[in-house]
Amino acid sequence: MIIIRNIIQESDDPKKLKKKIEKLIKRDDFSYEIYRKSIDSRKGIKYNFQVLVDLKLSEKEVKKIKNAEIYEVKDLEIKIKNPPKEVSIVGTGPAGLFCAYVLAQNKVKVKLYERGEEIKDRIKTIENFKNGGKLNTESNIQFGEGGAGTYSDGKLTARSKDPRVRYVLETFHKNGAPDEILIDNKAHIGTDLLRDVIINMRKEIIKNGGEFYFSNRLDDIKIKSNEVENIIINGKGKQSGAYVLALGNSARDTFEMLSQKIQMENKNFAVGLRIEHKRQTINMAQYNGKETDNQGKLLPQASYNLSYNNKEKNLSAYTFCMCPGGYVVNASSEEEKLCVNGMSYHDRDGENSNSAIIVTIDGKTYGSKVLDGMKFQREIEKRTYKLGNGKVPVQRFADYKKDTSTEKLGQIKPSVQSPYTLANLRGIYPREIEEMIIEAIESMGEKIKGFNDDDAILSAAETRSSSPIRMLRDENNKSLGINNLYVIGEGSGYSGGIVSSAIDGIKTAQFILERA
Repeated sequence: MIIIRNIIQESDDPKKLKKKIEKLIKRDDFSYEIYRKSIDSRKGIKYNFQVLVDLKLSEKEVKKIKNAEIYEVKDLEIKIKNPPKEVSIVGTGPAGLFCAYVLAQNKVKVKLYERGEEIKDRIKTIENFKNGGKLNTESNIQFGEGGAGTYSDGKLTARSKDPRVRYVLETFHKNGAPDEILIDNKAHIGTDLLRDVIINMRKEIIKNGGEFYFSNRLDDIKIKSNEVENIIINGKGKQSGAYVLALGNSARDTFEMLSQKIQMENKNFAVGLRIEHKRQTINMAQYNGKETDNQGKLLPQASYNLSYNNKEKNLSAYTFCMCPGGYVVNASSEEEKLCVNGMSYHDRDGENSNSAIIVTIDGKTYGSKVLDGMKFQREIEKRTYKLGNGKVPVQRFADYKKDTSTEKLGQIKPSVQSPYTLANLRGIYPREIEEMIIEAIESMGEKIKGFNDDDAILSAAETRSSSPIRMLRDENNKSLGINNLYVIGEGSGYSGGIVSSAIDGIKTAQFILERA
């Protein structure tokens, strides 16, 4: 098997692609599959392919083929030594779910505890909140089956060449994700399809002997002589051979409890606002005014990934969690504190596209103690809630620059899927963060036409980009100094996004299985 990269052509016509491969390998008897496909719109619309060709060639022969190398199919490497018979996993986001999935496939009993509801009940709870109902602090956009990623764009991006990336994609596909996630360079599932995928993974884990307990919150953890004796779930002790904390980055009450139990430190993170533009504006800007490719095929909804640095201020800003054709959602999880996030359905056909525009901050902004970053987040969310009187506060970019309240919307209407109100967002953040947001948006407008449009909609507050703490761990993902406790995923401070969190869970399952 060989892989050939950077095969560029003006269409994704499979017949033309095969002819191009024939020309490269100088053979006409072969089979191939697309490994990756991306769109390059810098100079017209072009497709860039990576293909796997089923040929057995020597290294010398492969070197004669442009952009080719030998490709070895690497299965997930599992070395089972002396794993515990039972493992308790707290959290059912990507880290916890994939950890359980691998363990259960290898005959380890797993018990998963999730403070939120299972998906079918979680959907009803969130819909009620979106329609103006009361916030459920235990089950919401942040907490529940699948974690916060269940209500996102379902992006499956990963820069790592780790073979576990492929395992993540293939597992999602096996459990119902669309075919294109295996080849698209910027693959996404969409919140609507991701829900069914997660349910199917749960069923597979149960089939292999796993157990799920929803509406079961971690209250405490009992440690003695460098070992976890048990964990307290809903007031009752639960014992296992090993324990995995796969918390989300919003488990603040749990962070408070753990700060007295395990070694933790604060870490840098980023905060800011959500920004919305017309979907067509972003599409036209990214595709140089085109909506179709060279053969008239409708192009996918465009995305972007932008950054800005101010060296004099030693500050940086960037876009995060970009949702083409998506929506802004009230992602609150605590009473009288408000934050927002973005999500997209698989078809990405919403009128607007949105992303977070966030500024990286450190201890100079939030303080030096372990939980100071978390406290800073809470203070920002408290101000936001008060400003909007419980509704999501929104503002035109032009008014944000002028520091005046928005009285009337322009060409762009908010996509917020919950009650919102017009406001002045200035004063939520320290002045240097506000100024940096304005600078960044103006700079990004030079890269994407219309990004700094006066009518662009800002909404507050984007505070949950990553965990404000890091749980210190060893090379086997064990909490420092504790022999049977593993800390993983976004809440631990070591991953960000669905794929990297899933990989962290898989690695941890491997460490547990390989335990001597």
